[in-house]
Amino acid sequence: MNRETSRSLCRLLSHLLQYPDQAWRKSLPAVRAEAETVADGEAKRLLTAFLDRAEQSDPLEWQRLYVETFDFGKKTNLYLTYAQFGEERERGRALLDLKRRYAEAGLAPIDSELPDYLPLVLEFAAVAPRETAQAVLAEFRPAIRSIRDELAKAGHPYVPLFDLVLDAVPGHAPEHTETIPAGRAVR
Repeated sequence: MNRETSRSLCRLLSHLLQYPDQAWRKSLPAVRAEAETVADGEAKRLLTAFLDRAEQSDPLEWQRLYVETFDFGKKTNLYLTYAQFGEERERGRALLDLKRRYAEAGLAPIDSELPDYLPLVLEFAAVAPRETAQAVLAEFRPAIRSIRDELAKAGHPYVPLFDLVLDAVPGHAPEHTETIPAGRAVR
């Protein structure tokens, strides 16, 4: 995947992995328009299928699913250092190091969210120099893979987004799901 496609995907995925509030839902037509410009055909197909499912779902059910999965799921929360360190002191060091790396790459500090929050990591990857972005994504590849695998066990509709995140990680061979899993019903 070329760098521009990777940047575009990281930007889209950062947005799609945020809490699906009313503003998120209203943004979906613009996200769809941007997804249509993605050069990678398989990535475009997965994004479009995810957007179709999200748009057809009941907004409150989609929010409930998101909260149950990413806010309350110990194995599926979007804080990438949590899987490795939990609440241990080493996690604090890892978060500080990540914040330092963001600053060195010119990303303004964001105090409203921890630096290992996956949508923030993806936002960083979309704007950071290529080598820095790849290093950060590669560092978190095991955590991202772990979340993806837990979601796949549950037949979760967010699995294709995690497949696309993993495609953006250096050294990863694409392993797309054939379809968006139907296991967890969202109306």
